[in-house]
Formats: sequence, C-alpha cells, structure tokens
Amino acid sequence: MMQNRIHKVTAFITRETVNGRQLLLFKHPIAGIQLPAGTVDEGEWVETAVLREVAEETGLQQVRIIRKVGIIENELAANELILTQDLQILFKPHADALPFRRMLTRGVTVQHEGEEGDFTKISYLEHDRLPNPTAITFQMIGFVPHEAVSSQKTRHFFHLDCWEEGACPREGVGAVSWTLQSDHGYTYAPFWTSLIPKPTLVTGQNRWLDFVYDKLIV
Repeated sequence: MMQNRIHKVTAFITRETVNGRQLLLFKHPIAGIQLPAGTVDEGEWVETAVLREVAEETGLQQVRIIRKVGIIENELAANELILTQDLQILFKPHADALPFRRMLTRGVTVQHEGEEGDFTKISYLEHDRLPNPTAITFQMIGFVPHEAVSSQKTRHFFHLDCWEEGACPREGVGAVSWTLQSDHGYTYAPFWTSLIPKPTLVTGQNRWLDFVYDKLIV
C-alpha cells in the first residue's frame, strides 16, 4: 500500500468582545456543531487551505492567520484508512468490476476490511445525524486499488482572527450568527460562542479543541 500522506487543516477563529474572547463554530445540519476544517488540495500550502476552508464553511473572507498552534501527525485509528483520490468503490477486486454509483472524495476516512490481490477492501458508512444517530442512511463495502488509500493523515491547527465588517468587530458583540449554502447543498449556520466555558463539539472534534485550548484562552 502506498503511503501518500493526506494533510488536513482546522481553523480556530477568535474575536475579542466586551464579554471576552469568542470562538467561531458552525452548525452542520447532519454532522452537528463543528469547527471549519477540511482537506489540503494536492500542491496547496496548508496556510492557503485553512483560509479556503474558512471561506467555504463560514463565508468569511477577512481573516488572518495569527499562528500555527499544533499538529497531530496521524489521527487515524488502527483500522482506518483515508482516500488519496476521488473515486468510486468497486463491487469486486478487479479493474473492470462494476462501481458503486456514489463518488467518494479525496480525504474521506473509511474502514479497512482487508486485502485481495492489488486491491484493498474498505467500507464506508453514513448516519442520519451526529453525535446521536438514529439510523444508517448509506453504506458501501467494496474494493479500491492499494494506491487509492493511505494510513497516514496529518492535521494542522491554526489560530486566526477575523476582521469581517459586522461579523468580527474589535469592540462590541456584533453579528452573532448567519447562514450560508455549502457546495454540497447543505445550509451551514456559523455562530460565535464564548471560549469559557469550553464549547462542546461533535464527537472527534472535542479532542481538537482540547489539544489547543490553553493556547486559545491566553
């Protein structure tokens, strides 16, 4: 299996208000409360990627990177892999096998189910909502070429601040929340919340906040 490392970024955007420092989060209609984050494109600088993800998931353009606040060298579990390219999973371990119609994108995490010849068997599962799902909405089990998956995923954490007119004033409360349409058809709802007490995020992202929390509140 080729080890083409995939890089991810997470943005911790803060603003100063009369009530103290606040953190920007957004509500995903299925995945819950989370931070702006995503996959670094091939050939893209991590700094460029974090600014792009902020714009895509919050709509904010006037943000700047204050500093890099941490890195997790590999956050995949022992039975997890990450896709290194956009692809369709094959029904059988053959190049001419019929694919599933659904296209999975580079950077998606899947479960490792085994090996067969030149192919890796993987599974992919979606729920109706997180963190407390009530149903499985989609599942695939099939095969991809070995080079289409990797066991190495590095995540880069950045602290940013925001100068967007109305949303991130240096003084006062300003805009509290807004909505925008994502490129996947979802409506995202960004909002500001106090850093104290520590916000609760979707499962998995609480670890990210714990990892950098002390650096954000000073």
